[in-house]
Amino acid sequence: MTKHGHAFDAVVLSGLVLWSGCAGPQPSARDLQVIESASKAESMQAQRTILDLHTEVQGLQRELGAARAAQARLEGELREAQRGVQEAQRQADAQREELARVREERDRLAQTGREVQGQLVELGRLRQQAADAERNQSRLQAMEAAVEKQARELAELKARAQKAAARVKPKPLTPELAVSGTGGAFDQPISTGASTMSSPRTIIVQRGDTLGDLARKHRVELADLMTVNKLASDRIRPGQELILPESY
Repeated sequence: MTKHGHAFDAVVLSGLVLWSGCAGPQPSARDLQVIESASKAESMQAQRTILDLHTEVQGLQRELGAARAAQARLEGELREAQRGVQEAQRQADAQREELARVREERDRLAQTGREVQGQLVELGRLRQQAADAERNQSRLQAMEAAVEKQARELAELKARAQKAAARVKPKPLTPELAVSGTGGAFDQPISTGASTMSSPRTIIVQRGDTLGDLARKHRVELADLMTVNKLASDRIRPGQELILPESY
């Protein structure tokens, strides 16, 4: 039993003694002294009990204050932890958004890389076509140079032929060619015995004609026919107009 219980029992016992004294015969002086001593002892015991209770209450109050302070501290730590969790959540959301942007940028870069690769392939194809065109241009220039060379050679041959024809001795005039009066036979052009230069003749290619057949038909050289018409090959088409080389 606690000290509070002992104090309560003492008070009850003293009350019973007083009540029994009042109900019975009058107590003696000794009994009164005993009762007074007991009352003083009980009073002192009650005061001590009150002091103990007060001390205990103070201790409980201190414990309660400490508990409240600890509770406040824990609540502060809890609020700080909640703020930390919210901040961590915001950071996690920001990192997820940044990761999404990085992934989108990566996908765009991959798409750009594929497009660049396709453009490089197309550029290579265009470069190959340009190289082929340059080679064709070179071949065409070589053919044109060859045609021009053949044309110059043909012109030189024609010039030499004209000079040779001019050096041929004129034939005697027959009596029928003599004319009296002004403007005799010497005023007319002198026949040299060689064929003079004729005007260019043209033909129209018909369906089924070939350049070789036309050269044989008109008794001209195939090379001369190609040179005069500046043909790089023997391919011709119906309706095409060709110039026949001059024959001597």
